[in-house]
Formats: sequence, C-alpha cells, structure tokens
Amino acid sequence: FFSLPCIFHNTKFTYTKKRNIMRVTNRNASTSNAPVCIRSRSLISACFTPCIDFDITPEMEEENVVKFKEVHDDPADENEVVLVGEERHFDEAIEVEGCKQILAALTEEEKGHLSDAHMTLRYFRAEKGNVPHAISKIKASLAWRRDFEVEKIKNCFTPTGDITMRKIIAQENETGKIYARGYDKDGRAILYLHPGLENSNNEMNNMRHLVYSLERAIAATAKKSGREKFNIVISYKGFKLKNAPAISVVRHTVDILQNHYPERMYRAYVCDPPLVFRTFWSIVKPFIDPVTRDKLQFCHGKAGRHVLMDRFDLETTERCACGTRELRAFNSTEYLNAPLWKTFDE
Repeated sequence: FFSLPCIFHNTKFTYTKKRNIMRVTNRNASTSNAPVCIRSRSLISACFTPCIDFDITPEMEEENVVKFKEVHDDPADENEVVLVGEERHFDEAIEVEGCKQILAALTEEEKGHLSDAHMTLRYFRAEKGNVPHAISKIKASLAWRRDFEVEKIKNCFTPTGDITMRKIIAQENETGKIYARGYDKDGRAILYLHPGLENSNNEMNNMRHLVYSLERAIAATAKKSGREKFNIVISYKGFKLKNAPAISVVRHTVDILQNHYPERMYRAYVCDPPLVFRTFWSIVKPFIDPVTRDKLQFCHGKAGRHVLMDRFDLETTERCACGTRELRAFNSTEYLNAPLWKTFDE
C-alpha cells in the first residue's frame, strides 16, 4: 500500500528505522488525537527534509516493514494509528510528485490543518491527477473544516470538549439514526443510517451530527486496519416520506460527502428499500455525481444477501444488513462516551 506523508505546522516527526515508520504528532492537537504513523521511505526522504524535529534512530537494525497488526498490538503503541492506505490510482512517482505540488501550494497555516497524512493524496486521486483542481478543492475543504469547526465537533466528548457542541451531538444521536458499528472483512468501519429514526429538522445540527459520524467512522477504520474508507449501510425500516429530509438538507449532505470527504466512502448499501424510496431516490439522484452513484448498491432478497455476505461477516452485522444474530440494541450514551476510534459495542 502507498503511504503519503504531509508537512504539518508545529509537528514532531520521528522515523523509526527498525520499523520503517514515521510517527507524526501534532503538538497543538488535543490529547485524544492519536499520532499517525506512515510507512514510505521514498516519500519520507523526498518530503520531510524541511520538517521540524526530524529525529532518526539509526541504532536500530533494518527490518522489513511490519504488518499493521504487529504495530497495533504493541502495548507501547496503544494510541498509535498506522495508515496503510487504499488502492493506488496512479504510478507511485506520479502520486508523489502530484502531492508534493499540492503541499507546495498550501500555506503553513493550511498545512497545520490537514486532517491526516493522506489528505493531499485523496484530493489528488479524487480530481483524477489534476493538480490545480486538487489544490483548489483542498484549500476550500481546509477553510470549510476551520469554519465548520470540525475539530470541535470531533472532540466534543473529550474531557475538555465543547459543552454546547456535546449537547447538540447527543440530542441528534439519541434515536440512533446514524452510528458506526463493526467492520467489513477488510477492516473498514460500517456506518449505519436509519432515516426512519430522524428526530430533528435543524439542518445545521443535522450536518454537525453527520460530520461527527463521518469522523468517527474514519477514526475507527484507521485504528482497526489503517485504511481510509468506510462503508455505509442504509436501512429504510420504518421510513415514510414524512421522514424524507428537505432538499436543502440533501444538497448539504451531498456537498459535505463529495467535496469535503472525497475518497472516503468505499461502498453504500441500500438494504431492502421500500417502494416509497423510489420517489425519494428520484429526488436525490440528480445531486449525486456518477462516481458516487457507482458506489451505491441496492440489496434485495437473495441477491442482496450474497452481496452483503461477500463484504461482511453476517454474524457481526445488524439484521437490516442480513445479519444472522440479534445484536445488542444501540445505546447512544455508551456510544458517545467511548473513544472516537471505537465503533458501538466494540
């Protein structure tokens, strides 16, 4: 897998030769944010020369890159995340050069707000290698993350988290309309959406809760497998047209997913949608770009079960996704007070 480092403002970088791993810790981040480890020697040498506190431990003997599981299980690395990445879209040299150009176009402040070590790579891939477009999009997303207070949303349930934001997320989450639970066979988190449990008509708070949920699925995936994408399972149990969101909410949701979380969704599984969903889908479909639409899979009957069985362990998925066991009922308080990188009932 291809791992891409990025230059963070006010960040400590430590390269461990034994494991061929770069540890990245942002001094300004809250204590709940785990350091990120990346593994790509060619990128380290190409991109990290100007970094602050670049420490090397040459006394350790050279070894092959360890598997993620070995790093993850090391007690000394309990809060460590290793990004092993996703499938490469281009030649490594092309991706390295493209991402270096994107980084060069960012200000030091913007670099300090990059969400993780692969953010530039995802935008490069999402824009199909078009560097000017990727630069424009990532700058817009960095501004959006700052203005939308994504870090405040992510960290609101930490001991020093924002109390007002905590109340908003708690209220939005209390019915269990969106939450992360379990993983697919490759260690990508599953984000369950239950539109029939919608409990709010406040668009801004709805979007804050969506962002919290996305960030949680991302954190859980990174911790579990080092991957970057998550799955979405949409259950339309109990859904009625009166539960359908306003068009402005649909537009806002699609804008966040497509423009600010590119290359994050692996697949979305729409499970046994009722006939009334066809009307809703005809409204939503025009707002979704073709690439995202291709990731949607409608799962009906036996054929749908086979699709889900191929990706998931059905003993650990919910009934709405053809799960074979009755899982514990969702508990919002328990979920929200667990670490961000844990899915429910983990």
